[in-house]
Amino acid sequence: MTVHPTTAPLGADAPTLPKLAIPLICIAQLMATLDVTIVNLALPAIQQDLDLSNAGLAWVIDAYTLAYAGLLLVGGRGGDLFGHRRTLMVGIAMFTASSLLAGLATEAGPLLAARAGQGLGAALATPTTLSLITTLVPAGPRRTRAMVAYGAMAGLGITLGLVLGGVLTEAASWRWVFLVNVPIGLVLLVSAPRVLPETRGVARRVDLLGALTGTAALTTLVYGVIRAGTHHWGEQQSVIALTASLVLLVAFVLVEMRVTEPTLPLWLLRHRVRLGAYLVAALLFGCLYPSFFLLSRALQDVLDLGPIGAGLRFLPIGVGVLVFAIAARKVMLRTGARVLVLGGTLATTAGAGATIFLERDTGYATFLLPALIGLGAGVGTTFVANSALAMTDVPDRDTGIASGLLSTFSAIGGTIGVAALASVAAARTENGCASFRTRPPRTPPSTPCSTASGSDWPSRPRWPRPPCSWSW
Repeated sequence: MTVHPTTAPLGADAPTLPKLAIPLICIAQLMATLDVTIVNLALPAIQQDLDLSNAGLAWVIDAYTLAYAGLLLVGGRGGDLFGHRRTLMVGIAMFTASSLLAGLATEAGPLLAARAGQGLGAALATPTTLSLITTLVPAGPRRTRAMVAYGAMAGLGITLGLVLGGVLTEAASWRWVFLVNVPIGLVLLVSAPRVLPETRGVARRVDLLGALTGTAALTTLVYGVIRAGTHHWGEQQSVIALTASLVLLVAFVLVEMRVTEPTLPLWLLRHRVRLGAYLVAALLFGCLYPSFFLLSRALQDVLDLGPIGAGLRFLPIGVGVLVFAIAARKVMLRTGARVLVLGGTLATTAGAGATIFLERDTGYATFLLPALIGLGAGVGTTFVANSALAMTDVPDRDTGIASGLLSTFSAIGGTIGVAALASVAAARTENGCASFRTRPPRTPPSTPCSTASGSDWPSRPRWPRPPCSWSW
């Protein structure tokens, strides 16, 4: 099957870009990244309203992650084959419709199906936002400004998701963490055909076998990591899924080496700068996502804050992202992107590491606030600089798959980071429960290990949980 472009590839003769094009692309990126975290502070309310088990509640997050990470390569290549604007609009339409269904869901099944639909829509839309900027905006100061806006929206969306998730859940209903996407999506769908020119690469064959094996490899990898995080890394289904992902990944590489027009041109990974940017993205999100998950739960369970109070505590991250993303533009013109990536990753690592030492009596202003500002500074600078490095020397015909590869590394890194943290939390909880059972409590708890009061347990759960469990 050969796809023939109806519009010529953009290059030196690219049309004048409308003023609203970059803001529209940034809004699309903001909407897609909001959903990464906006659900977190709504999980207790969702569990109580729909009577979900801990396993079912975990799949509210995992259904999205599985579809999103598994289809990012296909979404990225789809923009190159069928047009970046068209792929973006299809992704936004799927994301908007799924958000509406999720907000109206009254049972677990429809909600999980809608979450998977959101992940699929985001997998189509997210890679095309960066590829549109790279394709439409010529290299130079103008592209640098566009990359700053893109990086700021990507980092800000993740932070604002936590703030809006808490505010909407407590002030209105958990349903609004999904329904808020509907008006934004409709505005984007109406505006995109009028503002964004269509871009597409040269005619090429569709690599169906590569797309299938690549999607299967990523999906089984993400499922295996999620399963290992919630159960055990040596658990049978986890081992089977991770082994299958390795076999499928080898098959995918062999297929891509033999086809003339692969889904993933392997030369993209042979460029040292690009490969370094992909690995930095994986490590960055491997620190960032666990920090957000840990803080969103700790602020509610350990510090006994409500959804709004917990969400507002994340505002310093958003402020840090905006300030340092804007500052990164001027610094990057003088020092280059690599210096910013190094400084940003160090700041992110320091901020994420500090959250490990959060205690009930930890001062917010003296301890947690500097850590959150450090996270914001690291995210703001690294997003901007690393996205630019990831698109180094990528021709217009492959910008979609290059952007999809960056998003894939980010998603896989974040998933592994959360799974590792979940494993540590489960082990600590199990050890704590075992220790608790070996000594007689001063005041017998009504439910073993889950609702005990006093100093033996650092927190009271804000919603019903089974004894000795940690839900992610």
